[in-house]
Amino acid sequence: MMDPTEIAHGADPIPSNTAFVDAKRMLCSTMPADPISKARDDDNPSLCLAATPPLDDENLLQEILLRLPALPSSLPRASVVCQRWRTILSDPGFLTRFRKHHRKPPLLGFFAGITGSHFVPFLDTKPDRIPAERFALWPRHWDWYFMGCRHGLAVLINRSKREAIVWDPLSARQHRVTFPPGLQGKVRHAAVLCADAEDGHVHGDCFSSPFKLVLASVGEIQTFACLYESTSGVWRNIVSTVTTDEILRIRPSILIGNALFWLLRGGGVLVFDTERQSLGVIEKPVDAHINDCFSCQLLRTDDSALGFAVLSELSIQLWKRKLNCDGVVEWVLLQKIVQLEELFPLEMYSGLKVAKMVGYDEDSNVIVLATYIGDFMLQLESMQFRTISKRNCWSIKIHYPYRNFYTAVRGNAGGGGGGAVNLNT
Repeated sequence: MMDPTEIAHGADPIPSNTAFVDAKRMLCSTMPADPISKARDDDNPSLCLAATPPLDDENLLQEILLRLPALPSSLPRASVVCQRWRTILSDPGFLTRFRKHHRKPPLLGFFAGITGSHFVPFLDTKPDRIPAERFALWPRHWDWYFMGCRHGLAVLINRSKREAIVWDPLSARQHRVTFPPGLQGKVRHAAVLCADAEDGHVHGDCFSSPFKLVLASVGEIQTFACLYESTSGVWRNIVSTVTTDEILRIRPSILIGNALFWLLRGGGVLVFDTERQSLGVIEKPVDAHINDCFSCQLLRTDDSALGFAVLSELSIQLWKRKLNCDGVVEWVLLQKIVQLEELFPLEMYSGLKVAKMVGYDEDSNVIVLATYIGDFMLQLESMQFRTISKRNCWSIKIHYPYRNFYTAVRGNAGGGGGGAVNLNT
C-alpha cells in the first residue's frame, strides 16, 4: 500500500493520463513518415492537394480536441489559441461529444459541513484547482441543510420554509421545489438524480435534463418518502414503512440501479425504489458493531451491489449483499480488512491515531477519512490512500464529493484576443 505522503496532492483516484498521448499519436499519424514519402508527394500534385494539414482538417481537429484531458483548465486554455478553436470548443454539440468521450466526470472537490458552505478543491495544482469562491452559495443560513451531490447537481432543504433546492454549482442556477403538502413527520433527507433517458447520455452537466427528487421524513414509528419528477412538475404518492430509527442526516444516499439507500441511526438501511415507488428497511449485518455515526458507511461495490463498511479502532470491515445457495439475499462478511495504521507516522502518540468516516464517493467507491493529521481518501479496490488536506488538529466535517465536467469557455465575437476563464482568481 502506498504512503499517503508520497502521493501527489490532488490526484484523481482513477486518473486518465492518456489523452495527450492519443492526440499526439493521431497528429503524428497524419504527417509523412520520412523525406522519401514527402518527395513522392511533391512529385504528384494531386496528392499534395488532397493532403490537408492536420489542423486545417475540421473533423480531425475536433477529434484531437476531444482527447484533451477532462480537467478544468483544458478547454478554457485551448480556447485562447484562436477564434476557430474557441468556436469549436464552445459549441454545445462538441461539448456533448466531449462528455461522451470521457464518460466519467472528474472529481473537482468536496462541499463540507452540514450547510455545504465550505468547498474543498481536490485538484490542488494550478491551473486545475478551482477556488472555493467559485462555488459560493447564496447568503448562508443555518436553516438550509446540504444533502449531497449527484450527476453534477446538489440538493439542499429548508425545513422551516418546507422547500428543496436543486442547485447547479457551476452555473449557480436553481430549481426550487415546495414540499408536498401531505408529507408527514420531519423531513430528514433528500436525494436528487438525473432522469435523462436519452441513449448515450453522460451524467455530469445535467441541470437542463429532467430530474427526480426524493424526500424522506420520519415520524414516531414510521418513515415516509415521496418522489418528485420535474417532467410533470408534480409529487407522486407518499409511501411509508415502519421503523423507529431516524435517517442519519450526515450520510448522503447511495444510488444503485433504480434504488436509493439511506443509513439509519441504528445501522439499518432505508431503501426507496424510484421505479416501483416502494419503501422498505434492510437490517444491518448481525455481526456489525457500530460505535457511532462516524463508524459506518453504505457502499456501492464495483459490481453494483450494496456494501457496508464498519470502522473499529484502526481497521475497517466490509460486508456485501449477496444471494446465498437458497436464493435468499443476505449480508456476507468479506475477507478484506482495511488497516489504517499506515496513515499515521510511527512516532505519533497512539492516542491521536484515530480515524472517522466523513464521506463517500459512490462513483469511485472511495471513503473519506478524517484524522488528526488531515483528511484522506481510501479507494477500496486498490486499497490506496490519497491526501485531501493536512492539519494538526481534529476536524470532523462531512465531505460531499462533487464531480462534473468544467467546460467553461469565454467566447469573443471580435476574434483574435479572447481569453479563458480564470480558475485561480
